[in-house]
Amino acid sequence: MNDKGINNLSIQTRVEELNDFALLYKKFGSLAFRVIQKSNFYSGFSIGMERIIKLLKEEKLNIKAFQQNPVEGVREFLHGYFTDRGGNMPDIWAEGNTVYLETKICKNCLTIEAEKQAEQCHEDVCAIYCRTFAKGIVSILEDFFPEIVINFYNVSSRRDGKDSDCREAFQVLSPKRIENPITGI
Repeated sequence: MNDKGINNLSIQTRVEELNDFALLYKKFGSLAFRVIQKSNFYSGFSIGMERIIKLLKEEKLNIKAFQQNPVEGVREFLHGYFTDRGGNMPDIWAEGNTVYLETKICKNCLTIEAEKQAEQCHEDVCAIYCRTFAKGIVSILEDFFPEIVINFYNVSSRRDGKDSDCREAFQVLSPKRIENPITGI
């Protein structure tokens, strides 16, 4: 399994990654942030791919059920990822066509702890690191289920270093229904 981004629960690995981001920023300026976001997105995307393969091998991915209720499918996919990863477990729920992921009063956010030990690289590290990684994990679903579009956005963040809250939203839209040529569904 990929050991980058929020997938890794080692404080030292996170400090090293943040220091790498700081080095890139020193050498390339703000151009580095786009590259860092892409890298974290693709790391998350790779984890999403690993998750799909794992679920298929275990016969735990019901393609038809996902297509019939993609909002619940996205919620289950995210919940399963965090359950398998371990560590801090965010609350994950759906309201309407939106899946929410929330860490509430998280006293042990590894990223915030790593920031205290690492060189300062960005005013909102979560924007280029954690959030982008989570977006990558879920984005794989848009490729395997082309009938959906997932709009990702940050609802709120509180990073005071003591009790941190963060809420992300994954709005699942089904603007088009496309038959999968393989499954006929």
